[in-house]
Amino acid sequence: MDIPLQWTLAYLKETLPPDLLTYLDSARTALLHPSSPVHALRAALSRLAAEMVPLLASALDALAALLASSPTVVAAAVLLILAAVVLQILSIVRRILLFWTRLAFRLLFWAAVALLVSAVWQRGLERSARDAAAVGSTVAGWAAGAGEIWWREYEKAKQAQAQAQAYAHGQGQGRGYQYMAGAGAGAGAGRGAGTAWR
Repeated sequence: MDIPLQWTLAYLKETLPPDLLTYLDSARTALLHPSSPVHALRAALSRLAAEMVPLLASALDALAALLASSPTVVAAAVLLILAAVVLQILSIVRRILLFWTRLAFRLLFWAAVALLVSAVWQRGLERSARDAAAVGSTVAGWAAGAGEIWWREYEKAKQAQAQAQAYAHGQGQGRGYQYMAGAGAGAGAGRGAGTAWR
């Protein structure tokens, strides 16, 4: 027996009550007796294993031969297993990130609520209402200014787009007229040159 195990058993014999020690000793002898159910189960399992080993060995040999004859199937199976493992890992990482993000935002929300309640508690309800009205009017002013700037930029972009479309439309018509006029002038010059040659 190993030394630490002997020490443990000796310690248990010293600390456990004698009735429990006699019960454990009788249970040990009953379990180790050759006619115990544990031995019968062990014998049945060893017989089952002896009968199953040839069947499993033949099935494993057939599977190994099949895999050796088609390595593309093995590669595809390995890739599928690898993809499944990667997807499972990514799913676990996503769930962990969602959990911690939700927890952080909940803590932030309740910290802001606690800060607001403590500020109202310290400053009083009337003074806090005046401060809230001042802050609200300032934020409303900033929002109105930002909306006005956005509207001006939107109008400028709309006018620039309309001008670009009008310029492109006018340019296209002008090019068509110039092309037609140039073609006519070229044809007239060609006729005139032909007449002068004769």
